[in-house]
Amino acid sequence: MSITTTGIQKTENKQIIKLRMWLVHLASLGIFFVPYDHSLLILTAFTFFTRTFAWEGGSHRYFSHHSYKTSRVFQFFLAVLAASGAQRGPIWWAMHHRIHHKYSDTELDLHSPVHNKFLYAHLGWLVDSKNLYTDLDLMRDLSKYPEIVWLNKYHYIFPAILLVLIFSLGEYTTLLGSQVGGISAVIWGFCLSTTLSLQAAFVINSITHGFKPGLFSYRTFKTNDTTTNNWLLAIPTMGASWHNNHHRCMNSAKVGFYWWEIDLTFYILKMLELLGIVWDLKEVPETILKEGITSQNQLSKS
Repeated sequence: MSITTTGIQKTENKQIIKLRMWLVHLASLGIFFVPYDHSLLILTAFTFFTRTFAWEGGSHRYFSHHSYKTSRVFQFFLAVLAASGAQRGPIWWAMHHRIHHKYSDTELDLHSPVHNKFLYAHLGWLVDSKNLYTDLDLMRDLSKYPEIVWLNKYHYIFPAILLVLIFSLGEYTTLLGSQVGGISAVIWGFCLSTTLSLQAAFVINSITHGFKPGLFSYRTFKTNDTTTNNWLLAIPTMGASWHNNHHRCMNSAKVGFYWWEIDLTFYILKMLELLGIVWDLKEVPETILKEGITSQNQLSKS
């Protein structure tokens, strides 16, 4: 199958995207109406954290910022896993994220709650017609890979494949327990975990921007935007909520800059580095770390 790697790439229309979003969120409520087994919690946690790692460690830190290097095979694996989380393709993800950084919290920012309503920043921008395309010419560092371009166009195949696999696991095996069927497995392991992983991504745009530091958040660095670090969201976002840090040094593979800032994505990347799967992880320059410590000391004295 030939596919063009230049020009404007479009996929589905926004009505299909809206429908899919509504369906997966509403189906998550089915957890109250289907047979339950503790194995479903394990399945949900596994599919949640693996796919959250894929969009944070893959779509974000790798495809958007090139904060580490890996093989072409593992690059494609990351893209497949991230796409299975229903956050579209890696080139689309990276393109829009780079625009966000370029215009952070200005009127040109695609999803800033400072210049848009909260719900638009949270998820409305995803179904705005102007944000549905991918400019492959703008993303030559990624669009030079035909397999990634293909995946970017047909990203919706991979959530469907995962859904079928999870259904088969519950329906045709006893790995989840004899009482668990395919429907229960899908509602917990696919619908609920997808909803939670999507929301983990959405809150970065809507909650770590536009709000003053408070009980759950703080600002370590004086960036040209309203970003904050949110400790409450650190684990469910696998480190993405150290967002003020990230905007200070966006190319770092480590977003939890200090030992007390839990960054699950970075811990996994370090393990993958030990295995030789990823390498050349970019870390935070010492000057920036010292800048943050100085800022925190000044805040504690004020």
